[in-house]
Formats: sequence, C-alpha cells, structure tokens
Amino acid sequence: YMVEIQVHHELLQTGKIKNVICPNCKNRENLEYRVYGGISRILIVPTAPLRRLTKVFCNSCQKEFKLKELSDDIKQAVRYERSKNPIKTPIWQFTGIIILLSILFFGIYIGIEMTKLEKEYIKSPLKNDIYKTNIEGKYSTLKVYEVTKDSVYIFLNKFSLDSYKGLDEINIDKNYSDRKVLSKKELQKLYDENLIYEVNRE
Repeated sequence: YMVEIQVHHELLQTGKIKNVICPNCKNRENLEYRVYGGISRILIVPTAPLRRLTKVFCNSCQKEFKLKELSDDIKQAVRYERSKNPIKTPIWQFTGIIILLSILFFGIYIGIEMTKLEKEYIKSPLKNDIYKTNIEGKYSTLKVYEVTKDSVYIFLNKFSLDSYKGLDEINIDKNYSDRKVLSKKELQKLYDENLIYEVNRE
C-alpha cells in the first residue's frame, strides 16, 4: 500500500519590477515577478512547504521566464522588490513534520524507558516473566517458574522460529516442558549478550 504525497504549486505573490527591460520584446516597465509555492501533503495532512519558484512575466509580449535564465540586473531588481514584502511561512505548514518528529521522539523515549525496565526485570526476576531469545538466528521464549536467592528456574519453549514474528503464538503453557536452572549471573550474561533481547512482565 502506497501513501500518496500530494504536491501543488500556487501563486503566492506578484509585483512590478522597476527599471528593467524585457529580454524578449525590449519593452520597459512591463515586467512583473511571480512567486509560486505551496505545501506537500500526505493524505490531507500538510507536511512541509515546497521550495518557492520565482518567475518573471512580461505583460507586453506575454512571455514568462525562469528567474535563473535572466540577467543579473533583473535578478537583483526582483530580489529588491521581494525584500520589501517578504513572504512569511505559517507554522501550520509544518504540521506533518511536527507530528512525525513527535512520534519519533515518543518512540525513542518509550524505547529508553522499556530498556530501563528490562534491566530491572533481569536483575530482579519474578515468576511468569517471559524472555524472548535469539540464539544463532532461532527465536524462542523462556518462562520463569521459580526464583531463589541466586538461581532462576525456567521453562524452555519446545518450539523455535526463524523470525521474531509469531513468538506470541508459541508462548502458551503447553509448549513449556523442559526445565533449566540458571544462576542470576548467567541470566544477566544472556541479556548483556543480547541472546535475551526482550523481557515481558505481566
């Protein structure tokens, strides 16, 4: 599914250019500048203002020129006229970018907070904690069923997957049969080496 980005330019500003000659018909005082701009949208949400385009139009010969095609004196005259009436960019045109950045920073914040929680969970395991593991490309789960002062007793899931997707489906009681005892130091090492990459606590 592709999200369509809508781009549309419209005339934002126009004004007379004084003391310049049309490069096409050589008439004087009939040139005007036109500034085109707009915003890009994803669906109906404005994401960012488009780069503005400045063109020069002659009312005598009806010819329009791109600013970069014209002589330096015309460019300078356009810059001067535009400087007297600059176009301001309203903040709402950045709505999409602001939303996306907010989502990004919120996601980063949540990730940092979850990592802090996981570190605490590993240091202080509790019964029914679920550990998601990735050992040599095989994804599976472990379940804590007892914790003592120095040891953690876990159930091993008898199934493993080639992807982390689907782990929640195999995380059911009947799939836990074999047992293993780990010291808390061994458990911490598995987490530090990212063999346990996620800790879930109800």
